Amino acid sequence: MYGVSDRHPSHGRGPARPPESRSPVPGSRVVWRAVALLLAAFVLVSVFGQIAPISYVNSGSMAPALSTGDGFVAVPAAVADDPDPGDVIVYRSQEIEAGGLVTHRIVGRTDGGFVTKGDANPVTDQQAGEPPVSRDRIVAQVFAVDGRVVSLSGLGTVSMTIRSAVRTSPVGLPPASMELLVLAAGAVLFWRGR
Repeated sequence: MYGVSDRHPSHGRGPARPPESRSPVPGSRVVWRAVALLLAAFVLVSVFGQIAPISYVNSGSMAPALSTGDGFVAVPAAVADDPDPGDVIVYRSQEIEAGGLVTHRIVGRTDGGFVTKGDANPVTDQQAGEPPVSRDRIVAQVFAVDGRVVSLSGLGTVSMTIRSAVRTSPVGLPPASMELLVLAAGAVLFWRGR
């Protein structure tokens, strides 16, 4: 009746977790799972070429704010504040980058739209042949605090490495399928190890 019990004192069911198996930081398991889910969403969406809530740059044109492989939070244009000079945006190009998505800073405004430039580039995108960026071509704004881009260092490197590896894969699956398989395997290993 008054003996030592291995049951948890609050509910009396099952043994209490040994102290060494408890996480040293309260809630850290939740944080790691949230990070894993964000990474999974990032990689899945990047496989299909859509703008993700978390994206990355694949060139050094925005250094030092964003270096090659750095991730960032992309706030969709539909919910972002009106863009102003100084903001970093993601827009659909017409002439540069083969019509793909470009992540550059707004450095000015004209009657035709915004003037944009990569921080490390010597000329504006418009001097390189891109027409001024109209609001309807802006896909997202890069999340910033007090005017400073919030960078997730090296996050995009994971996706770029997987894409590179699966392009040369001898398995014969398309790169997107291989990337999903690698991601799924990593997620299973992550959750089994927790």
